[in-house]
Amino acid sequence: MRRMKIRLYILGMLMLVAIGGLLATHARWLASGPRDPRFVRFLRRYDRRANAADFLPPHGTAVDHEGRTLDVAVEGSAFQHVLDDLSLSSGGRAAVQLSLDARLQERAEALMSGKRGAVVAIEPTTGRIRALVSAPRTASLDRALNGLYPPGSVFKVFVAAAALSADVDPVFDCPAGGYRSSRATPPIRDVEARQDRRWKGFGRMGMGEALVHSSNTYFAQLGVRLGTTLFSDAVAAAKLRDPAVVLSGTSVGLEASGCGVPDGLRPPELAPVAIGQGALQLTPLSVALLTSAVADDGLMLEPTLSPSARPRLRARPFTCSAAARVKKMMRAAVRQGTGRACDLPALSVCGKTGTAETGRGADHSWFTCFAPMDAPRLAVTVLVENGGFGACAALPVAREILLEADRQGLLE
Repeated sequence: MRRMKIRLYILGMLMLVAIGGLLATHARWLASGPRDPRFVRFLRRYDRRANAADFLPPHGTAVDHEGRTLDVAVEGSAFQHVLDDLSLSSGGRAAVQLSLDARLQERAEALMSGKRGAVVAIEPTTGRIRALVSAPRTASLDRALNGLYPPGSVFKVFVAAAALSADVDPVFDCPAGGYRSSRATPPIRDVEARQDRRWKGFGRMGMGEALVHSSNTYFAQLGVRLGTTLFSDAVAAAKLRDPAVVLSGTSVGLEASGCGVPDGLRPPELAPVAIGQGALQLTPLSVALLTSAVADDGLMLEPTLSPSARPRLRARPFTCSAAARVKKMMRAAVRQGTGRACDLPALSVCGKTGTAETGRGADHSWFTCFAPMDAPRLAVTVLVENGGFGACAALPVAREILLEADRQGLLE
């Protein structure tokens, strides 16, 4: 009989705890539920009453910095969650204003139609994002902010700036046979060696010429010369592994992922990483930020979608002198190298193509650039998944975006 009483007592206490938990949860939802985007989405989906719309706050919409309507978020996406949250915090009385330019955004969306990839256009001196495209649009993946890809030769911009910032500026022999970082690894060769068996190689050359020709042989050696410590220091200085919140709501935020850059890389691993391959994955936004840092004399500002946000320093990855040197190299790459199709009159574009091997399917196509050279107003990074050579798929998209930006006065 006594055991029965004990059991009933324990059961009663458990029921009281359960009831208390349910009441607490109910109270929390009554207090905060109507302001929670998840709660609003639930009601929108399942409440079919004719008058339900009278009780629900309006769906979060967006306008650009001049009040033009933007169509940028997919229902159920993280972007839409933040727009809903910001709309709810203002009582749903006004659309959410973003730093995006509606005309530039629309042009970038059209250029990426039918493609898979991303576009990021950002002001180097403010961090304000002017165009942000993930193609095709999905609720589950924002390729511009969270897609991780091998960057290919656009990463050579970072390696060059990091080396010069550490006073490393070597001349290397770049034969047609390529470079082996160890006996156990295959040679890293230049594209020209695969295209023409009679090619003799570049011979001895310095960093500027190597960036113009996008020499894999040179930059593989440069990565090994940097070594584990200097490379790790450069990655940390650029905050490549750190996420970035590009738009903050009251309870949620739109966050860009940190990049996949392993630490403690040995020479056999540094060689392929230095040419943008191997154990390396970057987001399109991170490539745009590195490009912006070169454009803005070595300073990297926090990226933002808020038109009213004050510029905030994110990192100082490169010295001013190193950024100036690489800026000239990128200008030469557009005038004389693989970026020639983006040499637009009066814009003095600085850029770098990239072709990244994927291990399956066609290569990814990259192009990253900024303009004008002497007073950079806009940095543009384009990724086209499985698009092949950077000059063939990504560069034409970036070129048209720069032309549209020039027409809209964004490069003045």
